[in-house]
Amino acid sequence: MSFTRKSIFACAPTTTRGEAIQLGSDPKGENFLYTNGKSVIIRNLANPTVATEYTEHSAHATVARYSPSGYYVASGDIHGNVRIWDVTQEENILKNEVKVIAGKIKDIAWDSESKRLIAVGSGKERYGRAFLYDTGSSVGEISGHTKSVNSVSIRQQRPFRAATGSDDFSVVFLHGVPYKHNLTIRDHAGFVQGVEFSPDGEKLVTVGSDKKVFLYDGKTGSKLLCLSDIVATDSHKGSIYAVSWSPDNKQLLTSSGDKTAKIWDIEAQKVVQTFGFSDTIDDQQVGNLWQGEYIISLSLSGDINYLDQKSPSPVKVIKGHQKAITAFTQSKDSTLFTGSYDGRIYAWNTDGSANVVGGTSHTNSVTQLASQGNKVVSVGMDDTVRTIDVDVKSFSTSVIPTGALPKGVAVTENKIIIATVNDIQLICNDKSIFNIKVPSTPGAIAINPASTEIAVGCEDCKVRIYKLNEDKLEEQEDKLSSNRGAITAIAYSPNGSLLAVGDAQGKIYVYDTGSKQVKISEWGFHTARIYSIAWSPDSLHLVSGSLDTNIYVWSVEKPSSRIAIKGNYNFIDSAHQVSVSGVTFLDNNTVSSVGQDACLKTWELQHP
Repeated sequence: MSFTRKSIFACAPTTTRGEAIQLGSDPKGENFLYTNGKSVIIRNLANPTVATEYTEHSAHATVARYSPSGYYVASGDIHGNVRIWDVTQEENILKNEVKVIAGKIKDIAWDSESKRLIAVGSGKERYGRAFLYDTGSSVGEISGHTKSVNSVSIRQQRPFRAATGSDDFSVVFLHGVPYKHNLTIRDHAGFVQGVEFSPDGEKLVTVGSDKKVFLYDGKTGSKLLCLSDIVATDSHKGSIYAVSWSPDNKQLLTSSGDKTAKIWDIEAQKVVQTFGFSDTIDDQQVGNLWQGEYIISLSLSGDINYLDQKSPSPVKVIKGHQKAITAFTQSKDSTLFTGSYDGRIYAWNTDGSANVVGGTSHTNSVTQLASQGNKVVSVGMDDTVRTIDVDVKSFSTSVIPTGALPKGVAVTENKIIIATVNDIQLICNDKSIFNIKVPSTPGAIAINPASTEIAVGCEDCKVRIYKLNEDKLEEQEDKLSSNRGAITAIAYSPNGSLLAVGDAQGKIYVYDTGSKQVKISEWGFHTARIYSIAWSPDSLHLVSGSLDTNIYVWSVEKPSSRIAIKGNYNFIDSAHQVSVSGVTFLDNNTVSSVGQDACLKTWELQHP
């Protein structure tokens, strides 16, 4: 039994309000890259649904940059480390790891020879370092700042020059190699968020929280002009977080907290296009990229906006989760719905494109999603139940309070059954019509395909069976008690003959629903809490996802056989980082999974 990874529906970039986000691009103009959690995500510019990931950082990654040669990527993390790794091979072999500063890396720049780097950020005694990519040896001193450095750029022509922009309102101009302080520029009256040399090295542009755009000579650092003062009312009305040059050196792209992005003509000294977004905080623009024909601006929400100079609004928007995915289900039309820690729910199409579910979503983490017919039901840590219309991908207006933290949800054609920490509730027509107390706190709930029987797994390691009779639940005498850990996941097989029960110790028992006897007890290879289990449509296989980062596919006919999709960072087709929070079968030979890395992955299985 083996598997291959079919696709990654990637997470969105991690963003922080008030901070610039750096997007990198490869020298061939084919890919762009960014970070989320401990991952570096590489996506195709022409088809951003094509993605790969690098997952070997031990701390949250913050920025990643391609070398001009295209052979390596340098990526930094919150602990001040920079990893330099090979991108020409799938194994992403590590070339070097360098401790740069004692804090978060905010930006990295390579020189044109792909030999030297400068990394900057939030240090203590120093805020940046220049070093060789292969040995880590110093090639100069990054000095002149008294606060965190937000951006760095290296002139790609000789004589080498470098510039850094800081929270101390200054830009430092450096000569190299070795790099040393030459000039401190104090034209900005706010945080300097971005510095960038033009592709031909003739000019340097700087932008900041003071809404200003300055141009300098790329060789001497002497001031040329302040573009924002010249265009006056056409300038940004909020902090400018990012700037990029056009490939022909004639235009600039800026992105701002005023929820706009602008293209500036350098020779004409005017704004030639303003791109508008919604008026919500989520559409503050905090990063950008101009690579060949592709123009991208990044929203605070993580939305990747593709721009066209001929259109004042985005021509394409790529969406995805920024936070850990905590809930997962598949609807009747094969749409995958995912809910995350920040309360957002996305609907994913088979091509990897995602749309946020319309209407008012949860205000806290989504606990579970369940589908039935043309609806998806969600429960969250805001103690509410909400319903999504699958056809229009939007929430209904009804919000049903649960009165306690919901732990799980099951759905019939006309009823919703909620397991909370206090009781089991039966909901019909947006109203709670029945509730029953449970001797032990519920941890999972499932309903059989005939919608006549409900199984509730509890913290006392027992599964209680309830009969659904019209408008009430009747507890049955049978209790399933083979598990030795708190019940955390439970699922009926599609044919209704089997009930799989997973627990906090990583063990899965399969019961015969008729006799209530254990049929399979060998499935115990997980080493931590099981978060999710799901059956194949033919009821012959079960997939499970766990806190141990692993996914297992089990065979009912051959209980000792299994497919193991490991969460090993050094493995090319690794599962998910931190944990696997949801799994489902798309068909008998295809599985999808979600995890704390905010990614959705699909796996093709080869059964024996």
